[in-house]
Amino acid sequence: MSDLTMLEPGTGWSRTRRRVLGTLVLTGLVAGAAVVNVVPSARADASALLPARVSVDFGSEQGRLPRPERYNNFGNVTAWPEQRSDDVAFLNEQGLHGDVYRVWLSSPNAPAEDDIFNRCDLAAKTCDWSRLDAYLTQASTVSDSVLVNLNPIDFVEGDRPLKELEPLLELMLRSLKKEYPRVRYVEVFNEPDWNFHGVERRQGRPADQTTLRPDELYRFYVPFYEAVNEVNKRLRRADRLQVGGPALMFMDPKWLQPFLDDYAADGNPRKRLDFISYHSYLKWDDDYRVPTLYNEDLRVVASDRATLRAWLRKRRLPKDIPAFVTETGVYPGPAFDDPDPRNDYLRQAAGLATYGYFYAGQPGTYMFNWCVRHRVEERKDQLVTRTPGGPLTGTFTPYGNMMLMQSKMKDTRVSAVSGGLQGDNGVYALASKDDTGASLMVWNWQHVHDDSYRATIDMSRLPSGLRHGPVRRRMFRIDQTTSNYFTDPRRADLQLVDERIVRPGKTHSESIDLTPNAIYLILLETA
Repeated sequence: MSDLTMLEPGTGWSRTRRRVLGTLVLTGLVAGAAVVNVVPSARADASALLPARVSVDFGSEQGRLPRPERYNNFGNVTAWPEQRSDDVAFLNEQGLHGDVYRVWLSSPNAPAEDDIFNRCDLAAKTCDWSRLDAYLTQASTVSDSVLVNLNPIDFVEGDRPLKELEPLLELMLRSLKKEYPRVRYVEVFNEPDWNFHGVERRQGRPADQTTLRPDELYRFYVPFYEAVNEVNKRLRRADRLQVGGPALMFMDPKWLQPFLDDYAADGNPRKRLDFISYHSYLKWDDDYRVPTLYNEDLRVVASDRATLRAWLRKRRLPKDIPAFVTETGVYPGPAFDDPDPRNDYLRQAAGLATYGYFYAGQPGTYMFNWCVRHRVEERKDQLVTRTPGGPLTGTFTPYGNMMLMQSKMKDTRVSAVSGGLQGDNGVYALASKDDTGASLMVWNWQHVHDDSYRATIDMSRLPSGLRHGPVRRRMFRIDQTTSNYFTDPRRADLQLVDERIVRPGKTHSESIDLTPNAIYLILLETA
């Protein structure tokens, strides 16, 4: 969710107030076989450990392993810009170069002079990228492709005529693509359901008197695909832009279904919707009074793709249009579980691993992490930002270390089954293999609960390259005391907690202790 500020019902409404956005008052709404080795996790009381079993079959292939760590967000151009160059170098060095990074070119949290819509002169047919150049260059350096978020605030609010939008976009996107060739995706809107409707509903405005209603959304999307089509005429097929949206606050049927209805009814043979985007934090009741946070049960996202495919099928639209979940998180807006954030940092890491698990089972769905450094909310940071001495260079939070774990996984997903979940809480597992070896991530998503587990891990049909000769088995761990700057700055890096040589044959077993929200990575590679 974009950063939201408190908006109380009954207060006066102004454009300035919307430009500081709407983040909501979630702070007030959320309360706060071979060898068997046992590697104890921090503070695990053996008498209190629950049993769990993980079964991995390396002979049961399930396609390419999804890579959520390669889909990421920068905060807007004003979010820690002095750190960004070092951050890009560090992320690339650590193996976290992206497939797609999302950036903000018309953020309401940035000054008007940083808004792309104010950097292009339609009469002069020129664009001035000087204020955004470093930002876009850095995004292009850390990722193979860049997704630009464009939010036509002035046009939705009626401050600029809609007829100017398509020619302005054509000028803007043509210049943007020329200067920054890695720009590949154009995302239209950012949470329009909240920013132009939900905020006002919370203030008491009737639904039919808000700035934007669900059946009005699509008309602001049309100029974007028309502009993209014009720009693409002069580009090689491999370089052409893709366009999509509408980046809703959540996959809300009240907004997305009318948008798809209008797209299906659009008679233009050159219409395009290259991806559908939305965010995953929470959902709202119809009056935007009561939020339901997904962290109460992350299984809520497990059916997203099936629901979306049904909506597309009903409208006779292609069922395989990709879904970009362009923001994902445990803590929407300024929400938290504990006022002291030390426990929340670990919850964020385990929660995002769990999101990744549920989206990994949904082909055509791409989960974006949020974000490298957040402008104001520390629980979302992947790099340590808020210290007495300011942001640190080259130091991951537990969330960043979890993404680093994901980057060390092998390429082909294999079957990994874990039993004993209580709701969405309990032990999860993802496993993979390739020519270099085998990998397994295991974690105990507990959110605010406190169950600890002793997990017995049985691996079968190991890759043939690991069956003969010595194998180096390494274990990495993230928990409240390990790979966690906020407990021990000296052990902030992803910690290798055990390394040994084993000779597994076709099978291998391990036993690990998992305290609440602890995460393990096990790597098996030829010695």
